[in-house]
Amino acid sequence: MFSTAYFRTPVILQSLTIKNFRNYQEELLTFHECFNIIHGDNAQGKTNLLEAIHLLLTFRPFKQVRIEELISFGQLQGKIKGEVKTHSGLNEVYILFTKSGKAVKLNGKVVYSLTKALGRFNVVTFLPADIDLVKGPPQNRRKYLDSIICTFDPQHLLDLKSYYRALSQRNASLTKKDKFSRDTLEIWDSKVAELGGKIIERRIGFIKKLQPEIKAIYRSLSGSNSEMSIKYRSTFRFLSGIEGSLKNELSSRIGRDVRLGHTSVGPHRDIIEFRIDGKDSSGFASQGEAKTLALALKSAEIEMTRNLLDRVPILLLDDVISELDEKRRNFLFELLEGFPGQVFVTATSAREVHYKESKKIFHIRAGRAYIEGSRLNV
Repeated sequence: MFSTAYFRTPVILQSLTIKNFRNYQEELLTFHECFNIIHGDNAQGKTNLLEAIHLLLTFRPFKQVRIEELISFGQLQGKIKGEVKTHSGLNEVYILFTKSGKAVKLNGKVVYSLTKALGRFNVVTFLPADIDLVKGPPQNRRKYLDSIICTFDPQHLLDLKSYYRALSQRNASLTKKDKFSRDTLEIWDSKVAELGGKIIERRIGFIKKLQPEIKAIYRSLSGSNSEMSIKYRSTFRFLSGIEGSLKNELSSRIGRDVRLGHTSVGPHRDIIEFRIDGKDSSGFASQGEAKTLALALKSAEIEMTRNLLDRVPILLLDDVISELDEKRRNFLFELLEGFPGQVFVTATSAREVHYKESKKIFHIRAGRAYIEGSRLNV
């Protein structure tokens, strides 16, 4: 599936130090530059280790949690540190987290704006919850699409933050019935429309680039002639440009929004549909089709990273093998065998991972990592 001729030097996580993170007290690990298997029984710390890697490379955990939840029970602070090799050289990343927040250092310098550092180390994750991208509520798909766009265009994250601040102010103005001011509302309408227009425009543009990739991968993976497509359904019609149309719609809905107490139109309400043969997969896809689509979506994300950034992302796969049937497992293993970058995969047993090349195997027991027999270059 992948040709190394198209890739620059992949990003490699060489080492990781963990202290007081989740159920880990203190660990120093060095990794194989190609393939790493992390296995063990449930609730031993496999996902926690993968999350520490994700946090180090993206500066955020898998899910939105309070920073204090990352700190081991009874401790005041925790830290993770790692050495990451890129085409430009070796980078040292250090993250300290306390109950009041986290501090990040990159090559010895404090990172004051994480937005500017976003996407420095590209990562693609495969998680069991990814099926919710297909079958789950609309906000899951909006959030996923926005997160991918942010890795390619950090300005998108800044605009999202500014948009939701403006949206919050507009909603607050709607609920002040005794001090309602149409002039104030028009100010926030202009801001919401300006930022919302940029967000929607990027979403639509990215979908146009993503669709050919995921369409081809889905057809190959499903082994059928089913047509897969992505549809962006906005809450308003684009009659005079996106920004102008949104501003007009906000103005026309003031009465309704006052009654509702919130803003009923904008990118926060738009719907992204994955369609199979013209039908919305969130309501009509079988469990098998949903898994195939989620796998195709993640594979397309890898391809997009290559095509748009000319980079090889690190792959993090958390216990997804047990979720797939034989056909989808074979596709995944074929993808991994041909992948030119670094891979971390968790499983209950190392035998589940059919990878024949050089690798390193870690057995996780009660927050400790034990290196098992491995082959070559470890």
